[in-house]
Amino acid sequence: MSGIFGKRQVMLAVLVVALAVAVYLNYYFSTQNPISTDANTSTSNSRNLGDAHFVDNPSTVTTSSTGTIADPSDYFVQARHNRSEARQEAIDIIRDLMNDVKASQKTQQQALEKAAAIAAAVEQESKIESLIKAKGFNDCIAFIEDDKCNVVVRSNDLNDAQALQITDIVTSQSNIVAQNVNIVTVK
Repeated sequence: MSGIFGKRQVMLAVLVVALAVAVYLNYYFSTQNPISTDANTSTSNSRNLGDAHFVDNPSTVTTSSTGTIADPSDYFVQARHNRSEARQEAIDIIRDLMNDVKASQKTQQQALEKAAAIAAAVEQESKIESLIKAKGFNDCIAFIEDDKCNVVVRSNDLNDAQALQITDIVTSQSNIVAQNVNIVTVK
């Protein structure tokens, strides 16, 4: 029986299960945090989904290619949804590679390493988002890819001290250096 289930297969199964649990927990917790609506928010200071916003961007009204004005709370909901879908697609591709009997050992090992990297990123993003919210921000979302992190926070005016707090949180919860942390605000 030990010939069927070797150490590598057991390790692979454990990592796949851990990755699945991490994705589920990320989805679960992102849907459990209701987006608070700010009484001062109106369509005149809304942002669009997918628009690039710079830190301290003074513009208050943006429209999408369809001409509609998007509510900023929708940005965080949509961004979490898009992140989950993209991760699920990546996990499906990795799972297919790992289960492909024609794939080389090297390819399967690379797929396993990528799965572990995705699981680590999910965990780090979750911790970063929780700690940033604990610092008093209404909402935020973090995107970790390789050695870079983009953090989008709901803030009317982000000061240097708050940006430093966010950068410190990212660097303490991941192996990302401060120069690779990009902070974007959404009003």
